[in-house]
Amino acid sequence: MDISKIEKFYTVLIESTQLIKEDLNISFIEAFIESGENILDNGTIQVENDLPSPDVRDELRELYASLSIKELTLQERKKAVQMMLINMVTEDGMQVNHQPTPDGIGVILSHFIDLFFDTNKSLHLADLSVGSGNLLYTLSTTLFSENNSVKLTGVENDELLISLASTISALLDISINLMHQDALQPLLLDPVDIMITDLPIGYYPKEVKTDQYQTAFEDGLSYSHYLLIEQGINYLKENGYAFYILPTNVFESEEVKHLLKYVHSNGHVQSIIHMPLEWFSSQKSRKSLFVVQKKGNNSKQVSEVLVADVPSVKDESAFKAFLLDIKQWKEKESI
Repeated sequence: MDISKIEKFYTVLIESTQLIKEDLNISFIEAFIESGENILDNGTIQVENDLPSPDVRDELRELYASLSIKELTLQERKKAVQMMLINMVTEDGMQVNHQPTPDGIGVILSHFIDLFFDTNKSLHLADLSVGSGNLLYTLSTTLFSENNSVKLTGVENDELLISLASTISALLDISINLMHQDALQPLLLDPVDIMITDLPIGYYPKEVKTDQYQTAFEDGLSYSHYLLIEQGINYLKENGYAFYILPTNVFESEEVKHLLKYVHSNGHVQSIIHMPLEWFSSQKSRKSLFVVQKKGNNSKQVSEVLVADVPSVKDESAFKAFLLDIKQWKEKESI
């Protein structure tokens, strides 16, 4: 990667976004989307009600003229966009459930997908809470940049977030099918090979009956993260894998027995991987990877569920040893 190109692209993105945000008095996300669309339209600036103002338009033209996005590799564009997403969280005070999945978590997930799948083959990945799309785009950049037969699908109920995901996919030139709807309603989605979701945590705002979802509670509101785990398994192919990211403390709650009862009847819990604690502000905010295989003719429950802590990625030898350990575990379990 050319660091100077990344810095240049990031500078164009951040300065143009700030100009639009201040001139139009809109959120950082909205301004980024508008600037991204300008860049994709060869620097043509969208003008509505004489905004942006003529002076700001001149500044934007100068910024856009200083860079050709086609000269950047996918990895270079992805890095600049990642830096913008970090800014977005602080600039707009994004709620936790809307925040992009950090690239580090996506890279850990990519190692597990690479472990269980031939990433050179045709695969369909779906994310039922796609948000900004960053998790899918990290996987695409890390694993599938040379594989044109991979299909990506993202479902998102928030209109602004799905617009953000659409703009980023265009900036990165990554093809994705985005569905703007509630993921817990019936989906026009063929069963997928791989389901990934950084689960939003909390109660689903509508009452759900147990005849609709087995993970629903009999009384009152149900957990959206339980329901999404079930919905993800519903739309998995037999023998397919679901990779769910959720707070580590979910596994310590009394209610988790209700979730695991459903999972064990429909799939196999193969591993629970705790992300490096250094990535989080506290133990309470730490996240883990929950790996479930859907039952099928070629599926099996491992004799020893892999429960492990990812070491600090700064410790290269420890991280390599961790990757070797999980590879040996898979070979030992013959899955």
